[in-house]
Amino acid sequence: MNIKTLSCPNCGANYNPAKYQCEYCGSYIFMSNENYKDFSDIKIEIPQKTESKTDKYPGVYVFGRLLGMGERPITLGAANYFTGVVSAGGKLLLTNKSLSFSAHAFNVGKQEIRIDLKQITDVQVTMNLFVSQHIVVITDEKAHKFVVYHGKEWVERIKEAIANYNDDDTHIPEPKTNNYIEELQQLKNLLDMGVITEDEFNIKKRIILGL
Repeated sequence: MNIKTLSCPNCGANYNPAKYQCEYCGSYIFMSNENYKDFSDIKIEIPQKTESKTDKYPGVYVFGRLLGMGERPITLGAANYFTGVVSAGGKLLLTNKSLSFSAHAFNVGKQEIRIDLKQITDVQVTMNLFVSQHIVVITDEKAHKFVVYHGKEWVERIKEAIANYNDDDTHIPEPKTNNYIEELQQLKNLLDMGVITEDEFNIKKRIILGL
């Protein structure tokens, strides 16, 4: 399905997701239902806030999550995260500061993890299947196991991000556990008020639920 317009998570205005940037507030919005999406070549320049457009300061959003100051997305894709003998399906996101996983809302015990790139000591492909690959991300405390598509590319991008890591004073907040029930209620309120259309409601609902 070709999504032509969505609502900006910062200012609420319609934007074209293919352009990655809201023309009203200047925020960058990244979403993809592809198994593997590379954003590394997209140049991000956060504009200064202007009173003529919006009082919402622009930021960088990935599936509605606001990234920290100076943080930019590199790779986003579908993944399974192994937690013992079970695995949770969701989205794996690599930025210039961290690697994070967010499970789909329908997973039991919704799993959220974030690994600072400074903590990663090694990353490698451990099993190459016909379609997907197993990769392991090793820190001093734990080995994190994922099943991803384009495992070799994931490993290359993670190693490049580690090599290019800029250890500055940028603060990146820990991801909060998504309260998707509250998000859906807020979305329904916008629909009832006529702010968004039924099609936009259904699109955003699928994004929130990770469908």
